Parts: sequence; structure tokens; C-alpha cells
Amino acid sequence: MNRFTILLFGTALVLLSAMEGLSRWGFDRISKVQGRQLSQRRTLLGIRDTPSTTTPHIAVLGNSLLLDGVNVPLLAERLHTEAAPVPYFVLATEYYDWLFGLKRLFAEGMRPHFVVLGLSPNQFASPHSHGDYSAQYLFERSDLMEIARKTHMDATTATGFFLSKVSKFYSTREITRSFILSQVLPGVSQLFQAKLANVHPPEVPATTLRALAAERLGAVNELCQANSSQFVLVILPTYQNGSDTIAAVGRELGIPVLVPVADGVLDQSFYQTDGFHLNEKGAQFFTMQLATELKHVLTKMSPN
Repeated sequence: MNRFTILLFGTALVLLSAMEGLSRWGFDRISKVQGRQLSQRRTLLGIRDTPSTTTPHIAVLGNSLLLDGVNVPLLAERLHTEAAPVPYFVLATEYYDWLFGLKRLFAEGMRPHFVVLGLSPNQFASPHSHGDYSAQYLFERSDLMEIARKTHMDATTATGFFLSKVSKFYSTREITRSFILSQVLPGVSQLFQAKLANVHPPEVPATTLRALAAERLGAVNELCQANSSQFVLVILPTYQNGSDTIAAVGRELGIPVLVPVADGVLDQSFYQTDGFHLNEKGAQFFTMQLATELKHVLTKMSPN
């Protein structure tokens, strides 16, 4: 190699090291969303319920649907002393993020009496994960190969996925890019979101959803039981169908699946402009319904 090539590689190495260092120092501090997620995670990891715990905790897990759809203070008020909800909402997460994310949370010591996971039907049936971000923040290193296989990653995607476990810059690059774009060109970001609001993924066929529900409910339930927690799945109200199918499988398996608001009950006045996430009015209504159903189910599941 000549001097120019060495200089070029050296410059690239310095820039990459600087970006990695900046990401490690700044991402968790600067991003309000990331700060909230890490704070919620720390609180959740501090839970150590035992059979003698007076007020058991509920780990309330989900993505932006639950973040926007559940009024946590109201839920805590409605549950009163029966249980204390502890939220952990990670944006853009789906089934695999939480199956393997729960495994890591349990391995790090989390022990709530109840685990409540909230997803839409398509998110519960999704073959994907949040990928690079989850590799860094949700998954254990020992699970990465299995996750890559289960989510059908190609070689290029899998390479980036493994790299994201050791590089905070690489794992958060898309989030950082989206943030910069929204600051520099807010109109483009809003236009992109408006376009996405009109894109609805295809409905999962009932036969496929039934088979997936049986496998996935069983997997999460088994994981929770092995760690002295009891599992409840909550299906949130969206334009997606399939909640009845998942709930029916849950009844067959003896695993609680709550559908606090049936498909088609809420009109557009309960949703944000994207027609997918609940607005404040929708969150108020959904939380009241969820609290009522949770109180009934938790009473039945309580050992006392």
C-alpha cells in the first residue's frame, strides 16, 4: 500500500471511531425517546416479585400502539392495589422482539408477577423484528443466530445484524438518520408519514394466523412460566383483523388473550391522523376497557 492508501484507511478508521464514540456518548443522552425507553427498562429490571408480594407488578410491554393507546396513570388508578403496571414501550417492535427481548429481561433479573404484551394481529404474526436496534438493546448475543434464522435474514442483513450487537453507531444509524431528516426537512418527513398512513399490510389468512397463534402463545407462555411470571396477550384495536382468531386459540390453550375493544367498534374520531394509533380520546376509552378486563383476569390468575 502506498502512502495515500494508508492515509485514506487511517482517515476512515478515525471517522468511524469518532462516530462510534459519539453514538455511545450521545445517543442515549440526546434522544428523548431512547431516554424514556432506557429509564423504563431500568425500572422494570428492578422488579423482584415473590409469592408474598402485597401488590404484584405487571410488566406492560409493547410498541407505539401501546405507548399511545394506554394511559398508564389511569390504568394504575383503575387497578388500584390489585396490581401495579410498569410500562416498557419500544417503538417499531413486533413478536420476535418481545419473545427474545423477554428472554434477556428475565436473564437480567426481571421478575414481575404478570407480563402483559400488547400487539396488533399483524405484529403478533410478523416474521420480522426491529433488527439492528433490537440486536443492541433487546437481544442476548447467544440468540442472534436463531433470530436471524427465524426472521429469514439474507447474508447481508444478517452481517449487519451481528455487527449491530457490538456497534452502537451501526445499530442506531437509521434512527439517527430519520431524526436528522425530520429536523432538516420536516415537510418531507410529514409527507412520508402521511403516505404510510394509506399503506395497509395484507391481512394474515385465518388458517395461517391460527397456526402461528398456537405456536407463539405457547412459546411466550412457556418462557414466562419458567420465570415465575404469568402471561397475558392484549390485542389493540386497529384496522387489522384477526383478534378473534388469536383469542379463540388462547381459550383453547388456556392462555389469556384480551380484546378490550372489538374490531370495528371505534370510528376515526378515536384515532390519530394515521388511522392506526389511538388518540387521547381513544386511549382513555381503551384504557378503561383494558383495566376492567385485566382486573377480572388477574383475579383469576392470582394465587391468593
